Amino acid sequence: MAGFVRELERRGGPALRLEQRAAGGVGCVVWDAALVLAKFLETGACPLARRHVLELGAGTGAVGIMAATLGANVTVTDLEELQELLMVNIENNKHLVTGAVRAKVLKWGEDVTEFQPPPDYILMADCIYYEESLEPLLKTLKDLTGPDTCVLCCYEQRTMGKNPEIERKYFELLQADFELEKIPLDKHDEEYRSEDIHIVNIHRKQTNFPS
Repeated sequence: MAGFVRELERRGGPALRLEQRAAGGVGCVVWDAALVLAKFLETGACPLARRHVLELGAGTGAVGIMAATLGANVTVTDLEELQELLMVNIENNKHLVTGAVRAKVLKWGEDVTEFQPPPDYILMADCIYYEESLEPLLKTLKDLTGPDTCVLCCYEQRTMGKNPEIERKYFELLQADFELEKIPLDKHDEEYRSEDIHIVNIHRKQTNFPS
């Protein structure tokens, strides 16, 4: 499969070089929401040095690898068929990593024991687009989060077809167990921001943990 490289500029040094695939599924290119979330991490709003970070639906690994260049200890996760692309991108950018980064298979809705204890941060960019994946994704989020886990979910608001309905359902289901707070646009990176790309800060409701 032909690959083509997307460069993602960094404030503190050389750009990330991210291979994409011209053929294959949705995980094979760097989506705009991934760029916005990666650049938001660079603003320093969330301290990442020596923090344990897990990326769900990592695709090319852009967001997780950016976190690793900011000193985080990162596990980027996606389906089996995306592991090769994740490994390539980790290898291509390892000289920029100041923390650590590894790739692992994580299928939403399945056992997450090997990813325990709960990470400090969970990163998600554009993970809300299939109705059938909402329940498994929510189960995985509940299984992975501890009382102090911060979930950063970045998504592009889409108005086509069933997208608005899927989005609405996702946030409705999420609010049963989580508190949501939208990060204002003026806190996003000055250049990498857009009116229709949102970042939501998500925490477990404290009442959901045994005292």
